[in-house]
Amino acid sequence: MDEQTAIRLFFDERTDEAFCALFVEVYPRARRYFLVRNVDQMTAEDLAQAVLFRIHQKADELKDRALFYGWLFTIARNELLQHWRKQQSRIVTVELEPLAENFTVEPTGMLQLEFDEWLNFLEPNERELLLLRFVEGLTYEELTVTLGIPLGTVESRLFHVRKKLLRIADAQSGKPKASANSKTSK
Repeated sequence: MDEQTAIRLFFDERTDEAFCALFVEVYPRARRYFLVRNVDQMTAEDLAQAVLFRIHQKADELKDRALFYGWLFTIARNELLQHWRKQQSRIVTVELEPLAENFTVEPTGMLQLEFDEWLNFLEPNERELLLLRFVEGLTYEELTVTLGIPLGTVESRLFHVRKKLLRIADAQSGKPKASANSKTSK
C-alpha cells in the first residue's frame, strides 16, 4: 500500500487496521524528521510515535486531506519544540547528522559532502525550510500550514535560501556567481 492510499483509507474508515496501514507508511518520514534535527535514534522513534498518536487522536481536526503532510509536520515540529523545552535545550544552534546516514536519495547535481557542508552555513530556520521543501517534499501550501506563515513569505524565504546557497556554493568552488532568479515550480 502506498502513502496516499493509507492516508485516504485512514480518514475514510478510521479503523485500527487503517491506522496501522497509515503508521507503516508515514512513521519512517516522521522518524527521519527528528533524526535530521540531531535527535538521537530512540528519542526520534518515541517522538515519531507521539506524532502518529496525535494524528490518530485529532484526525477530525484536519479539514483538507490534501494538506496532510503540512499538518503532520506541524505536529512533528510542535513535538520537537516540546521535547527541546523539556530538555531545557536552546534551539539557537541545531547541528545536523550527516544526511547520507538517513537518506537513500542524494541531492541532484551535488556531492553529498558539499550539501552537508552548505547546510551548516544556513540559519536553523533556513535549514528547516529547505529540508521540509526539498527533502520532505512539502508543497508551498503545506509549508504555509507547517510554518504558520503566508504563501508569499514561503516563496520569498525559499528564494532567499536558494540565493544564499548559490553564493555559498560559488564561494567554495571559486566560480562566478550564478543567477538565482528562476523559481522552482510549486
